[in-house]
Amino acid sequence: MGTFIGHISPGLAFLSFALLYAVRYSWMVLNGCKVQYAPRTKTYQKFWKTLPIEAIMKLIYSFLAVLAEFFFPPGVQKLRFFRSDDPEYHFQNPSEWQHVNMYGSFFVSGILDIVSQSCLQKRYPLLEHVGLTYAFFITTLLLKFHGHGKEAVEVQVHHLLLLTVGINCAIMVFEIWQPNHRKLWFTKAWLVTVQGTWLLHAAFILYRPPTGHIWNSSDPVDLMFLTTFYSWHLTADAGLVALIFWLTSIVHRRWGSRLEKEDYQLAGDKDELAKLTAEDDEEL
Repeated sequence: MGTFIGHISPGLAFLSFALLYAVRYSWMVLNGCKVQYAPRTKTYQKFWKTLPIEAIMKLIYSFLAVLAEFFFPPGVQKLRFFRSDDPEYHFQNPSEWQHVNMYGSFFVSGILDIVSQSCLQKRYPLLEHVGLTYAFFITTLLLKFHGHGKEAVEVQVHHLLLLTVGINCAIMVFEIWQPNHRKLWFTKAWLVTVQGTWLLHAAFILYRPPTGHIWNSSDPVDLMFLTTFYSWHLTADAGLVALIFWLTSIVHRRWGSRLEKEDYQLAGDKDELAKLTAEDDEEL
């Protein structure tokens, strides 16, 4: 991950998850859904047809990212913790192993999604949510201790990323007990969008500045502008999530009934969902 492509690829991955979340939550809210994890019962479909798209994305992205960390560029092998010919057994490749831990946690989350939605007779939302919360907690933990030996510019870039991921992790922990607050759904989508776009921007800040000006870690002006640019991401990505909601509302208004008839809805089992929504209304 400590390369240009190493920041571009996870940035695109998180951005794709953010777009998925924004569309999904928009569609759910427009359908009047008040339950984040719609109940589903196992049907007699082919196994591959029951696989959730989010889980497939997690597995593919994580697997490719782990391969890249250990074996990119071609001919490189970074699997060893230490050199066998080093009498002091000093650790090596610390950044790669931290990145692999992060990607591995999302791989585990993807497996839990498949177990819950495709293997068990009844969906277990808590299993899925705890898996995703675990992945973001691992990411938060690694980012907190990822700045050793790095220049001030790179450290601040990662601290701003840590702020984004840490807030999202806190929201997910809260949702373990209270998962059905719709405002938090869109907050998560917004923060994951920021995570993706900031990683994309970080790739150019750290490795390929468009102006050719190398960011100076000893210049406080450069460090201040990092925060300025990050605040622009917060604003622009909030606008992007709002734009997605507006576009989704247009699709829902024009073709929503047709998509519902053809089973393209995100609601799952209607009877169980209606029951849970009614229970939620009573609690409120």
